[in-house]
Amino acid sequence: MKLSGESKFLIGIVLVTVILVIGGIFFLSRPAPAFTCQEILTSDSYKKGNEKARNCLIEFSDFQCPACGSFYPQVKNVVEDNKDNLVFAYRHFPLDQHEQAWPAALAAEAAGEQGKFWEMHDYIFENQENLSEQFLLEAAEKLGLDKENFEAAYKEKKYQDKINRDLTDGRKFGVDATPTFFLNGKKLNLFSRTDLDKAVEEAIKK
Repeated sequence: MKLSGESKFLIGIVLVTVILVIGGIFFLSRPAPAFTCQEILTSDSYKKGNEKARNCLIEFSDFQCPACGSFYPQVKNVVEDNKDNLVFAYRHFPLDQHEQAWPAALAAEAAGEQGKFWEMHDYIFENQENLSEQFLLEAAEKLGLDKENFEAAYKEKKYQDKINRDLTDGRKFGVDATPTFFLNGKKLNLFSRTDLDKAVEEAIKK
């Protein structure tokens, strides 16, 4: 039977569609690339929990990101509940659309210089809706930091290179949104905050 030009065209569309669907299934079914904790962690990343634990959870995050703020209480609870069996590390990934993300990251690092990274980290997330330069400067006072040293590190962008390195590393490891979590080197695909609890619980049980 001789096919008309229109029939050939329709068959061609069907074949292309089938090829694209098969290719998409193959692509999506491929396992996410896995790294080691040592590859993703850096010696100067701020960490919580047991640094000798065999399980590591690493977050690439943005202080102004609403989703990061939403995950913050969950992350804090997971880390606290598993502090003997887990080390948690925070790495910066400030997104371009969040104008206060970079200043907040610089402020957290400046606070870390005085041993209060986690205090600033928590204070920012717990007051995320108030983020501004004035807020960050006032936060330093509230946290009892040496104001002069804090402002010098913050305003001179002393830790800009570290934050840029986190961004570069994040892209290398496939981070394209925040928050992105890696558990024992594997990127997690989370559909809800409770999925984080389940993933950590299962890893610890192994």
